[in-house]
Amino acid sequence: MNKIKNFVVFNTMIKHGQMNAAEAFYPGIEEANERIKLMREHKEGIAKEVGFTNNNIFMTLQANKNHPYIPGTSYQITREDVDKYEDLYDYDVWADTVKLTPETEEVVVGFNVSDGANVIMMNQNTQEVVSTFCSGAHINKGVPYTIAEALGGNREDMIVDISPFSYTIPFDTTGDTKEPLWISNKFAWEDCLKKKGDFLYIDQKRALLRQLEASGIKYENIHVRENSLFDSNYYSSQRARLQKDNTQDGRFMHAVMYELEGEEKEYTSSYIKKYPVKK
Repeated sequence: MNKIKNFVVFNTMIKHGQMNAAEAFYPGIEEANERIKLMREHKEGIAKEVGFTNNNIFMTLQANKNHPYIPGTSYQITREDVDKYEDLYDYDVWADTVKLTPETEEVVVGFNVSDGANVIMMNQNTQEVVSTFCSGAHINKGVPYTIAEALGGNREDMIVDISPFSYTIPFDTTGDTKEPLWISNKFAWEDCLKKKGDFLYIDQKRALLRQLEASGIKYENIHVRENSLFDSNYYSSQRARLQKDNTQDGRFMHAVMYELEGEEKEYTSSYIKKYPVKK
């Protein structure tokens, strides 16, 4: 095992291409294998830029009616997993949080997002890290409260990097539904719902940060990336819907890897950020 020097957290942008192979994101390309091929080419591009092996990206899957789980469920990637799968992207695990430890130092963990936030939380002392998707529905279920516990260790040693996401979701209330169905926990959304004209504005950023701080994370240790809703460098399903422009819809990646001693790389792009571990 090599000595770990830094966590490297990065996100992709529209210029890097789609990080999801869904048909809706590839107009005119009906063949699934062709879309997957393009997605893998996009992943290979960011892998070369940041400096990791494309096949070492691991992401959990979201729960559905066939794969339910308790909110806050965490899965730790293991050496056995790495040895078993030639491409970790092919490994299906249903969980909110994925944990990475120095035992699998070559692995990259993260999530593909648009308007929902992905939270990467790092323990600078234990050198462990977790990645957790925190959409509005996850915030509603209190998932952000669970992340620090899943990471483990002293809260003083924890730092957070939050992906670009839509700080505030504008929800059109002119239809039969006056608020999203995933808003049911009024405590989670206290002071985060404001009606203005035909829209209900849902403050995801406030609700998310409040839960992270309540779990013991210092506000000054939380780094929040751009507001994707108003930044044309990022895909945004919400912006695509509001502007009736499907070309703006898609998914970009937010992920973390270890930088090892002797393999240091200098980055000039603002979307790639280093966080040092404690010696």
